[in-house]
Amino acid sequence: MQTELFHTDQFNTDKLTIDELFKRSRKHQGSKEFFRFFNFIAGFHHYSRFNTMLVYLQDDTVTFFGGTHFWKKKFKRTIKEDARPYVILQPFAPVMLVYDLFQTEGNESPQKFLEDGLGTKPFDVKGKIKPKTLEDVIKMATSIGIKISIKPLSFFNAGYITTIFKSGPPEIALKEGMTYEQNLAVLIHELGHLFLGHTGHSILHEKTKEGKVKEIKLMKRKLTVTAQELEAETISFLICKKLGLETKAAEYLAGYIKSDKDLEEFSYELVIKTADKIEEMFLKINISHRP
Repeated sequence: MQTELFHTDQFNTDKLTIDELFKRSRKHQGSKEFFRFFNFIAGFHHYSRFNTMLVYLQDDTVTFFGGTHFWKKKFKRTIKEDARPYVILQPFAPVMLVYDLFQTEGNESPQKFLEDGLGTKPFDVKGKIKPKTLEDVIKMATSIGIKISIKPLSFFNAGYITTIFKSGPPEIALKEGMTYEQNLAVLIHELGHLFLGHTGHSILHEKTKEGKVKEIKLMKRKLTVTAQELEAETISFLICKKLGLETKAAEYLAGYIKSDKDLEEFSYELVIKTADKIEEMFLKINISHRP
């Protein structure tokens, strides 16, 4: 006899919750925070698009950049002694050097400078969990062959998961300096990508208590980037909500949901089944994780 993965009542409840998330996401497309974000970026128009492209080719983690004179005159910031320069073209001269915000110093830290400009903390999570919750999830992920690392990432990048195109087992990178709650939300998001079949991996290997190796087969699905992000972030939203955490899911998805067409590939059934699976494998959700 085959056991149902979820009850119909719970499925309907989760589906309504997801519908509400999508409605909130659409509202955030017209929010002050959303437009302040793009207005802030648009304010950096002092270099040509070609020069901007050159900088990103040298380092795609760059946030905002400018030359020594630009940072000093406009923002009263100075360049660090060990700063890494980027080369761009300069009118009537061969080249000039520019520097990323995080290579500068001023009255505000680079983090605070960006937060003030954006009017929001992009990966903010409200609520608390026990530190052991994140530790347990990382331990479980490692036990089935998922490599977890914590490393410095750019301001706009909270983490990532490698795809099948990179040889070896899947690796999830989390951003250094984030809270337990923020890292957990990102970790669940990346696990969502993996178990929803977005990364191309086919099998994980779990060691049982008896010392045997158990295969965990993964789905393989071809979706648009929009659909992948909608599914993975929705899983993070559902699980975090159950843990008492409030994420920026609606604002995050606002950048992806432009019309109902963006939802055509989204699978309610697979998202809810996968959320249940991640809870069962990694969180043992029946145990309280709140401090």
